[in-house]
Amino acid sequence: MDTPVLISHKTAWLVHHAPQNLVQSLARHDYQIGAQGISTQQRVARIRQALTDCGIPSDMLKTIDIAVVFEFERIRTKGVVCHILGQNLPYEHINELTPGIFITDEAFTFALAAEWMDRIEYLEYGYEVCGDYRMRLNPADPYTEQPATTSKDEITELLDRHPGKPGATRARLALRHIYDHSASPMETASAIALSLPTSEGGVGIRGIELNKPLEIPQRLWHCAKARTLKIDALVTYKRRELGIEYKGGFHDELERKGADAEREAVLSHMGYRIVTLTSAQFSSQLAFHRAMNNIREALGMPRCTDTGYQRKQNELRKALIRNWKSMRDEEAPSE
Repeated sequence: MDTPVLISHKTAWLVHHAPQNLVQSLARHDYQIGAQGISTQQRVARIRQALTDCGIPSDMLKTIDIAVVFEFERIRTKGVVCHILGQNLPYEHINELTPGIFITDEAFTFALAAEWMDRIEYLEYGYEVCGDYRMRLNPADPYTEQPATTSKDEITELLDRHPGKPGATRARLALRHIYDHSASPMETASAIALSLPTSEGGVGIRGIELNKPLEIPQRLWHCAKARTLKIDALVTYKRRELGIEYKGGFHDELERKGADAEREAVLSHMGYRIVTLTSAQFSSQLAFHRAMNNIREALGMPRCTDTGYQRKQNELRKALIRNWKSMRDEEAPSE
């Protein structure tokens, strides 16, 4: 095994979701993976130790994904999956973890994830890396707030400069339905449901802006505490605009309820029609169907009434809530 080593694919995903204070602390430790006289398996063991020190459970590291440029560099050893990236390696998207161990950054990791993630999981990851929150190693665990690590434009630029990289075509197709600035998994789920085409159970809206900052007109300053506010989602269809506000469990707090009511009242005064989506609407097929119908109606979109569409819509809904804890899934016949 040659050094340095480039961690990629699912193993890079694990590192990006590990506790970042532990990941950052690796820079202060040299695992001596380039030491002379040690075997390939010893080097792999030292790499695995570094990854374990990141906080990644050992049962998630039965195999380690490593990328090389050329076929002749392929590593064939137990516990390693080797990926051939080809020429024109995007070095600006590669970071050093610790001496001798490098990792693909989040934009590059997203592009490569097209090779192993399923459709919904891949879209969710795109919203996450371009959003202001971070999932944990166990997707069912509570998310944390953190600034975006990349953006849709940065990923697009990477794909434009390196069009032949693994996963590039699928990544481009996914980016059609990914938008920056999502603030939570629920915002992501809602945006995916709105953006995906009807053939996949979505609403088919292409104009979506998440958490868009809006300046409050001076005539309404007396109605709000701040001079600007954010609208959770602003969707556009044939020149019609609709504001969508999300209500998850944390919105039940008394102070949050008051702030949300004030914000929605000001948005209404500013001329925005507002529709509210709640996490409870995702728990039932019919409630979700009616919620999407309300958005269609507000935008003047045609209805989708056939049972085939409703079946796909319900499959999409269940996929979006698969990791939501305490979500009661009520089955009901189609309307």
